[in-house]
Amino acid sequence: MDFTQARVNMVKSQAVPNMVLDTALLEGLLSVPREDFAFATHRELAYSDLPVPWNDCGRRSLTPLQTGWLIQEMRLSTGDRVLVVGAGSGYECAVLAAMGMEVFALEADAELAARGEKLTDPSRVRWHAGSLDDGWSQAGRYDGILICGAVNAIPAKLTGQLQPDGFLVGIVGRAGEVNMLAVRIPGGSLKQETLFDTVAPLLPGCGQDAGFRL
Repeated sequence: MDFTQARVNMVKSQAVPNMVLDTALLEGLLSVPREDFAFATHRELAYSDLPVPWNDCGRRSLTPLQTGWLIQEMRLSTGDRVLVVGAGSGYECAVLAAMGMEVFALEADAELAARGEKLTDPSRVRWHAGSLDDGWSQAGRYDGILICGAVNAIPAKLTGQLQPDGFLVGIVGRAGEVNMLAVRIPGGSLKQETLFDTVAPLLPGCGQDAGFRL
């Protein structure tokens, strides 16, 4: 399979027609080999408009289009600090690093975090294995926070780690729901903006307690 051509086709047929138009983001999507981050048995599905497994335990990705939409909605500038929550094997981290961001990856699964750290080593992404609900406050405040999967509610501790002019983006929904809501929360605010309807795999270990609902 020609993965380079598949990557070009993904951008031309999925991203651009659906208004993913940020130049740096498109260049990032074109430059990062998504197949390297997929589980070995699913590499050839890496550029389909489907969630693909990151490991053999059922952890699944966002779709390429969801990744593009959510990153674009953070409204980032070169050099911004971004926290990726539920970073998996590091695909979104690699795209953000290719865009010129300072990237911090948070992953609850220590094995996935170790794999992601190796895959993103050339990009100098910083990794931490720990609680997704707690975020990574020791690294400071962020200009953007990306949650890589659906959650029942946005963990309150994450919003407290945003810069006042930053944005958190994620997908809110419950298992089995036909429609979930992608949301954006501005720094310093508890008001979430609805971005679009979608459906995504639940992110284990993040926002599953209804007590976190804003």
